[in-house]
Amino acid sequence: MTTEAFLDSQNRLHREAVRGECPHCGSTTHFSVMACPGFARLQATRPERVGVVLQCDACQAPVFLRYRVRAWHPHRIDFHPQPEHLERAPEHFSHACLPERVARVFRETLACYSAGFYQAFALMSRATLQAVLDDLGERSRLRLFDQVAEVRTLAGIDEATFDVIRRVLFEGEAPRGQPLPLLGSLQAAVLVETLKDLLYQSYVRRARLQQALRLRQFPLAEAGGGLPPPGEAARLIEG
Repeated sequence: MTTEAFLDSQNRLHREAVRGECPHCGSTTHFSVMACPGFARLQATRPERVGVVLQCDACQAPVFLRYRVRAWHPHRIDFHPQPEHLERAPEHFSHACLPERVARVFRETLACYSAGFYQAFALMSRATLQAVLDDLGERSRLRLFDQVAEVRTLAGIDEATFDVIRRVLFEGEAPRGQPLPLLGSLQAAVLVETLKDLLYQSYVRRARLQQALRLRQFPLAEAGGGLPPPGEAARLIEG
């Protein structure tokens, strides 16, 4: 059962304890209320949403939330129990294994997602895929599509969400007058995880396998067998 949230006439905010990931330090912790607009001011202006300042108990940094107002009463203001987060924790990914251009485009893609600019995120997601195709070659398009389809199967993504992701990544420029499909927060979350998996399979996994194979050659080198050239190691893995 969700605990109700409301502000009383004595400027006391009553709500369920807020826990989550701090966008500043990354800790999963409790947040304490630091500031909330006064009851009299809100009653006079009656905004649709109310901002609240919390403080991370781990790093003491301020974190901002926004509550939607549900009802106005003479002695209390009822809020929607679930607040809207104005800040989100930054998305992390190991860029060390990515080609420079792919890494640069994907960093901007993650920045758009973290800021909540979902339409810009959709455009940058397409740009990320194009950067991968420029690096791996156009012939890799079908393999990349198969990887995205596998994510759908493994994660149980519904047909409507998968259709949006497919259109964003693989349908090219939208016809005149037909913009990219609008992304909601859930669709954007599925898309960012899909991109991460695609890049992991295309670059990170291969690099780690190549490194593991080279490390396993050390006993042979010590015995006089020598190390295979990096290109030969890659062919052994891919073959």
